[in-house]
Amino acid sequence: MARMLKERVHSLVVHDPVSGAEVTLHYRLPTSEERVAYQLSAFRLEGGERRFCLGETRLKFGLEIMTGFGAGDFLVTEADGELPLDPGRHPDWKERLKEHAPDLVSFLAQRVFEGLRVVP
Repeated sequence: MARMLKERVHSLVVHDPVSGAEVTLHYRLPTSEERVAYQLSAFRLEGGERRFCLGETRLKFGLEIMTGFGAGDFLVTEADGELPLDPGRHPDWKERLKEHAPDLVSFLAQRVFEGLRVVP
């Protein structure tokens, strides 16, 4: 199948080791500028020393390209009890995922930014 050269939402289904369920993460493809910035931000100079920052980079860029997730894949506790996390109802959904599911967001970035493979 050929790659369609147009804007569209992509999805990645991952097995969440915490819940034991499959979670669907929706994302957009990164721009060329984002790809370069991702590579450049993996290392940082601090006090003349090189610092490895790949974990921070993955989380930051994963949140930038993430556009949503499968309905009911994340639950939050509110006064009404447990409710599905919903971007329409919870405008802070990215902050919630950053705090409570950074492993999934980071994995998304790793797959999208670093996941190219050579076919033997």
